[in-house]
Amino acid sequence: MTIQNRDDDQLNHEVSDNEKKSELFNTDVKHFDYSSITNISDVLNSMQQTGFQSRNLGLCYSVMNSIINDSDRPLVLLGLAGAMIPAGMKKIIRDMIKFRIIDVLVTTGANMYHDLYESLGNSHYLAQSNVDDNELRRLNINRMLDVYADDDEFINTDLFIQKFADSLSPGNYSTREFLFLLGGELSDNSSILQTAWEEECPIFCPSIADSSLGIGLAMHKFHKEKMNKSPLMIDVLKDNIESVHVRRQIKKGAGIYIGGGVPKNYIQQITPMSEVMGVKVESLSYGIQITTDDPKWGGLSGCTFQESQSWGKYDSQANFATLYIDATIALPLLFSAIMEYNGKSLPRSKLNLISGLNDDDFSNVM
Repeated sequence: MTIQNRDDDQLNHEVSDNEKKSELFNTDVKHFDYSSITNISDVLNSMQQTGFQSRNLGLCYSVMNSIINDSDRPLVLLGLAGAMIPAGMKKIIRDMIKFRIIDVLVTTGANMYHDLYESLGNSHYLAQSNVDDNELRRLNINRMLDVYADDDEFINTDLFIQKFADSLSPGNYSTREFLFLLGGELSDNSSILQTAWEEECPIFCPSIADSSLGIGLAMHKFHKEKMNKSPLMIDVLKDNIESVHVRRQIKKGAGIYIGGGVPKNYIQQITPMSEVMGVKVESLSYGIQITTDDPKWGGLSGCTFQESQSWGKYDSQANFATLYIDATIALPLLFSAIMEYNGKSLPRSKLNLISGLNDDDFSNVM
């Protein structure tokens, strides 16, 4: 009798394992077939049935389409790190704002500085091979991997920032407020800053001091105080409060990260920060991450969305995808496919996110 029971248990276990195995084998790998491809959207759709980072790129495309076509009109926050503007990604970010694919930009100061640098008529150049960096220094040429910029024009851009800051009334400015005003001073339709000003898209720059924007602002402060005059002050804590106010206006949200670092953390900290402030903000419902970092180092730039769920930054049913690749490869493909597939339904409806944020008495928005 005991032997018979053991046989029954073994048989049941085998049936259960076969059912589980069949369940896990429910989707075949589909080999990429050029003959079935007619456009970029087809390429990324096909990638969803392949493996490794190819599949992850396809999944990022799928999540992005879900965001754009969500009837709840989620708020999309883009975190931008890395030297994306010198690398030629400026117009993609600009168009994402123009077509309201994103609603809020959180960025390093360097990216906005390089946008300003080009808006003032300067260019970035492809580097030449086998040129000694000490020779570049002698010629006042700055190198970013395989891209050059003119250090003389960097200095002129720093001076532009100083003079612009000099023209503003003394007082406390959030980075969002300062960059909004700066965008209104430009005349360059390809500029991220100008387009954000036109579309009233908030740009937050929590690490503004760690950039040439910070250098220009430091020059303003130094010279004003040298003349015993009051400089304007950048109040990054005001940004924190503004970011919570912007986020709380829209129930459903999405976080997209190009790279990681401060922009990624800044977006993700809004939910726990709002909890401490006693303001109701929903966890994010969507996430896309394109990074060259990975989780094993323990840093925020590579941390998984699952880890973020432990903090309440993403809800338990969030739809997300992570792609481990250089963003200068993935972003043009992803953006091109999104525009190709969704072009007729873009731009999305406008969100009036900064209404009240420029008031002298900011307390009334909370």
